[in-house]
Amino acid sequence: MTVSIAISAIALVISVIVFYDNRARQIDAATLGRRPMLVFVWDANAEEWVLSNIGVGPALDVVAAQRIDGSWTRALRVPELAVGGSTVIPSRWIQWPANPGLGVRYRSVTGERYSTPTGEDWSQSAEGWEEFPADLWKRIEPHWLYRDSAPPASWAIV
Repeated sequence: MTVSIAISAIALVISVIVFYDNRARQIDAATLGRRPMLVFVWDANAEEWVLSNIGVGPALDVVAAQRIDGSWTRALRVPELAVGGSTVIPSRWIQWPANPGLGVRYRSVTGERYSTPTGEDWSQSAEGWEEFPADLWKRIEPHWLYRDSAPPASWAIV
């Protein structure tokens, strides 16, 4: 009888461990199932940078920044991106000094923070906003300040 109680206790402990391990994996899978992933893509034909969401969840609270002379500056509000969505980074906003780079911070629908810094022909997506200085977000410029002065021909009223 003592052996059967010991075996039952071991089985109970293993069951509890397996339950918590499965629950942790389920939470991780749910997080990955809604994670946005923003990347910068150079459109050679239009000669402009495009920000695209290649993740499986929408990107909210999107703010781009530039690395100028080795430090992040010039925060710019960018439209939120649905899955598969993209937006053009205003060419009038971009400056190309020494050691240039672009970066973006964003959130998932449940508030997880992500960032993607880009520079020297590489991009890296990371959890959190630690890549960027905290005081960068004090003054965020709106995206529409940098659009072209003349509206596209497609906007003309006929």
